[in-house]
Amino acid sequence: MFSDKYIEKVIATHSHLCVGLDPILDKYPTYLLQEAAKKYGKTPKGAAYAILTFNKLVIDLIDGKVPAIKPQLAYFEKYGADGLQAFWDTVDYAHEKGLLVIADAKRGDIGTTSEAYAKAFFKGSCDEWMEKSCYVDAVTVNPFLGSDGVNPFVEVGQETGCGTIIIVKTSNPSSGELQDKETVGDNTVSELVCDYINEHGTKVGKYGYSDLGAVIGATYPEEVAKFRTLLPKSLFLMPGIGYQGGDVTLLESAFDDKGTGVIIPCSRAINYAYDNVNASHEEVKNAISKAVDDYNKLINDTLEHSNKLIWKNV
Repeated sequence: MFSDKYIEKVIATHSHLCVGLDPILDKYPTYLLQEAAKKYGKTPKGAAYAILTFNKLVIDLIDGKVPAIKPQLAYFEKYGADGLQAFWDTVDYAHEKGLLVIADAKRGDIGTTSEAYAKAFFKGSCDEWMEKSCYVDAVTVNPFLGSDGVNPFVEVGQETGCGTIIIVKTSNPSSGELQDKETVGDNTVSELVCDYINEHGTKVGKYGYSDLGAVIGATYPEEVAKFRTLLPKSLFLMPGIGYQGGDVTLLESAFDDKGTGVIIPCSRAINYAYDNVNASHEEVKNAISKAVDDYNKLINDTLEHSNKLIWKNV
């Protein structure tokens, strides 16, 4: 199960941090963009070269320090077929290094279309025309279209041991416009999604978690305890740390008593931790490494204060 694999990676790396990969070329170091332009020109192929090169640099730096990466599909898809190839090459490289991969795709459709999306991401479900190596370990899913949009991900995920992480409460400022709306019975839309997750996420692994996770924004810490009560068997993917202003020290209630159950992604604050785009290769590497170490320490210091370091409690 994805939940077991993730928690075992947490224990092995002593980290709950998931490094997001949000390729924004304007933020890339100048030396890398010049190299890409020299090889392929300012073309989608050149962009894809820069993206893959930078992602490999980040993955090499975080190897053994974190359990997972979270590439954001939109930044890759922007560059067409070349960008998508860079995405899958990034996935393959991360897997070679032993990292889990959570695709931040927020897919949502219905019926056979949703099933096609699920099979595009999850291993073991590919037909004879697909490469078996093309898979991620988990994917984010938008539940707005209802159960027939989510069920195919759940079903294919159960067949393949992959995780489906369903949007419940997102980190953006306007999330409450729909997610906090009350329905019949005074339940919010987000709480109705929790009901779906509990109904379909009944199978749990050795650590007590199902493969149906939930996106819970770190920018709304006052709601974290409520969602943990509502979703005791779901891993929380908690975006919003770093550039969005989320505070790691306020997320303690998302963790269970042993100190697990949470995936804390951080993207731009790590990817672009160097001072400016004219930084040297060594300066880029040092800044990214330091940012990862600092976030790991901040998370672990917070959990140690509450005796919630999982690798001390297993």
